Amino acid sequence: MNGAQEHARNDALLAALAAYTANVSGTLTEATCDDVCNAVTDTLAVALGALRHPAVGPAQRYARNHPLANGATLWGTHQKTTVETAALVNGVPLRGYDYNDLYMGKKSGGHPSDIIPGLIALAEVRSVSGADLFTAIAVGYEVNMMVLDAIDIHTTRWDYPVLTAIGATCGAARLLSLSETQTAEAVAIAVISHFVTDEVESGDLNARGDLTMWKRFNGSHAVRHGIYAALLAEAGVEGAVRPFEGRSGFLSNVTTSPDAIADLEERLQTRTAPARIRETQFKRWPVGSRGQSAIQAALHARATVAAPSQVKEIRVTCDQEVYEHLLARRADPWHPISRETADHSLPYIVAAAVLDGTIDTDSFAMERVTDPARQAFLNATVKVTASQTLSQGASGGFLASVELIDDAGRLHVGDAAAPPGHARQRFTRSDLDAKFAENVAPVLGGAHSAKIHEAILGLADASSVRELTALLAQEPIAITPKVGA
Repeated sequence: MNGAQEHARNDALLAALAAYTANVSGTLTEATCDDVCNAVTDTLAVALGALRHPAVGPAQRYARNHPLANGATLWGTHQKTTVETAALVNGVPLRGYDYNDLYMGKKSGGHPSDIIPGLIALAEVRSVSGADLFTAIAVGYEVNMMVLDAIDIHTTRWDYPVLTAIGATCGAARLLSLSETQTAEAVAIAVISHFVTDEVESGDLNARGDLTMWKRFNGSHAVRHGIYAALLAEAGVEGAVRPFEGRSGFLSNVTTSPDAIADLEERLQTRTAPARIRETQFKRWPVGSRGQSAIQAALHARATVAAPSQVKEIRVTCDQEVYEHLLARRADPWHPISRETADHSLPYIVAAAVLDGTIDTDSFAMERVTDPARQAFLNATVKVTASQTLSQGASGGFLASVELIDDAGRLHVGDAAAPPGHARQRFTRSDLDAKFAENVAPVLGGAHSAKIHEAILGLADASSVRELTALLAQEPIAITPKVGA
């Protein structure tokens, strides 16, 4: 009995994941190639635009412990390092401003694009073609989305990267062309050695008034772990025999029903080329998904007011989940003291949109957040009410409406609607192009930003990803860094 058969006899979910990853068709449709390209564009827009985030410097300093002349590029530097280190470090800015994609599955939610920096690093070191990278990304997304649909991690107080590691491992195994047996060993290694608690989402603040810096590392650490597991399996290391179904295995630690796991195993039987990457949602503004509709409504209402000084009252009506996440569970959303207390404060987000007529990463700079006049405006004008009528959760776009009352008593309304990037209002190519330019150009310069963008658009046909990664070595231009991030 060979290794794959042994795993199939002992752990059906492990066998299904390994068989799917090794054998699913890699011939992506033209539409799926476009969707992968869009995901890479959005990922690099967010990550390169956050190269000055405070978490990035320590991450890059850590990477100096692992120099490797022929290794993977650390984005924004001329340094090369190991694949695992690059996967960790290059993923940190991706999560810096809570700005990358989102998938809300039937049971859990996560950020599938976390896998992209790690797979790019692995593809660079192994001289993999753009087409093979695209297939690996599509496979990793597909697996990630399937497990987010099937496995409920919230009742266990785990965080989403515990599932990201599974998708990352499968994506890396596909990129390395691991056999079914090797893929099973890789997943078996990753699954039992990467349990991630939800403590980074506890709301506890550090001495600076921020959420823990580890939140910026959490997703890429899972990807690093998945790549590490795949490389170990490639070298011949074996994992646990029953990582999912064993006495102390993964499934013994979750409340997911046997029917949900059986459905997952059945879905993994398909060999049709992966295409679910299209279901991911992008974010137009650098706050969590629960704030996107509110920003859109606030900006629409603000557009009909001559000046913010005319606004005397702001009424926000929102989805119950938005209310809970961005107001009720926050320590003091009416008096934010840092970037992260501001971008997780619904009152601040809406007030900033009304005052500035836009929302970008500078909206949460410390001097803006703590400006006494801004905080006085917030507390004097903003009123928030939860609405059962609007409570549709992620499927509706975490809806919110905003009404502004001006000094003449006139009403200016921003209706509740799904925001740009949601399935109900998908990003167009021009939306992605605009997001890329406005994030990357200020950091790497307009001309260099355009070169990177062009390389991404041609990546599917590239014989190697190294043309792109060479461009990612560009250091940020010498301007005053953003503050308060």
